[in-house]
Amino acid sequence: MLLIIFLLIFIIILILFFSPIFFRLNLDHKKKKGSFHWLYGSLYLDWSAQKIGFDLFNHKIWRGSLGKKEVPPKKRKKRKRPNYIVLWQEKDIMVKTAKIVFASMGDLLKKSKLKKFLLEVKIATPDPALTGVLYGGISSISFPLNSLLADGSIYIYPDFETESFKAKLEISFKTRLGDAFWVIARTFFLLPKLSLMKAIRKLYKKRR
Repeated sequence: MLLIIFLLIFIIILILFFSPIFFRLNLDHKKKKGSFHWLYGSLYLDWSAQKIGFDLFNHKIWRGSLGKKEVPPKKRKKRKRPNYIVLWQEKDIMVKTAKIVFASMGDLLKKSKLKKFLLEVKIATPDPALTGVLYGGISSISFPLNSLLADGSIYIYPDFETESFKAKLEISFKTRLGDAFWVIARTFFLLPKLSLMKAIRKLYKKRR
């Protein structure tokens, strides 16, 4: 009896693990929203509008708010600007991280049915030399993705006259849950987590 129950659980896990999922993400400086569809359920998240929702069998099951309160203009804190000196010092970690992420995206796209992909990145820092280094490093490691995508899907360019870094990503694809889980888990273990966290903390640490 226990063996039959174990086999049934194992079969259900296999079905769920290899079932298709559909993922859509839209990120830029104005919009931040995404949706995740698996079997007969759908999860929606709109960070810009602070809304979240869940549907089942194409029926609205739940709608809610992320609960982020608006801060009055007088009390609104200024956004911390990154310390570009630290960014120059930690440029190797940043480029290595981008290389791992781009490679993982390529692996996932090879196992997926891509509906749409658009990545636009403007690289800008107060130091033109740093801008050039980051642009060269990120551009070189994004080349493997170009062979998997239509022309114009990836647009990375330097801006030597401004200081604000901007990025825009629109992606929608269909894949298997098992493939997505494997790529995410492998990326997590490959990333230089400790070095990256230290670099990010130093990057936004208040300068004296």
